[in-house]
Amino acid sequence: MKIAFIDKKQTEIRVEKTALRVDEQKIPLRLLDVVVVGTSCSLESKDMVKMTKEGITLLLLSARGDEMAIVYSARSKNAELKLEQYQAQSRALMIAKYFITQKVKRHTEHLAKHGKVLDISKVLEKIENTKRIQTLLGVEGSFSKRYFTHYFKRFPKNLHLGKRSKNPPLDEVNSMLSFFYMLVHNLITVRLLAHGFEPSIGFMHQPFRSHDALSSDFMELFRADINEFVLGLFESKKLKKSDFTKTHGIYLKYDTRRRIWGDFQKFNQTLQLQLEKEIALIKKMIKE
Repeated sequence: MKIAFIDKKQTEIRVEKTALRVDEQKIPLRLLDVVVVGTSCSLESKDMVKMTKEGITLLLLSARGDEMAIVYSARSKNAELKLEQYQAQSRALMIAKYFITQKVKRHTEHLAKHGKVLDISKVLEKIENTKRIQTLLGVEGSFSKRYFTHYFKRFPKNLHLGKRSKNPPLDEVNSMLSFFYMLVHNLITVRLLAHGFEPSIGFMHQPFRSHDALSSDFMELFRADINEFVLGLFESKKLKKSDFTKTHGIYLKYDTRRRIWGDFQKFNQTLQLQLEKEIALIKKMIKE
């Protein structure tokens, strides 16, 4: 998935024939799948329509980086896959077990990489034996609390409060976790739409209002990777306490956000390759 990040204030974006013009720079439309548009960029609706017609999805980022909107073509894709996805709800428990099992294993491997070994045999046994998705979610929640107890210890104490906080994030580490979780969640939704899935119909997570439950299912497979990416940004000193501002929560400063887009771009290339493999596997599961 080819992504462009446009996050410069007062930038004018428009479509000129077969290219996207960003101020004085031109990017061929054929080289783009997703364009992430940041604060205070100028983009007219007619150009949005032209971009979606060319198969390009827009992700619009709020000023604080705490919300995103997706602008995607209204044309539906792959109705056969959607039908199979609905029919596979009868096997939701089996598919949900895959997502949770992989989450537990990948998070455990992440901690082991940093010298903390967890015994997850009882957790995996509970997952295997449970008969209800709500019970699975309880197992996942307990494991996540256990995981984060050890994860936060990797950071200096002045950067975190020792537990997950969101809406709003209350410390610098949680701010970055929430930001990249949100971004990757939306990129997953874009890929699911491109393949023809209905993102709101999940297996592990249940549909609720505007929640893209299937995207949340897939997110569980990549949270450990995102956690490692965030840890690396702080350990390499690319992020420090002075890069954040406190405004009804702790948020990354605009100039810093622009500076780390390149790091995320490199990280996302590997993530997208893994995502395509997981999408292919879930397609196979729901067709069985």
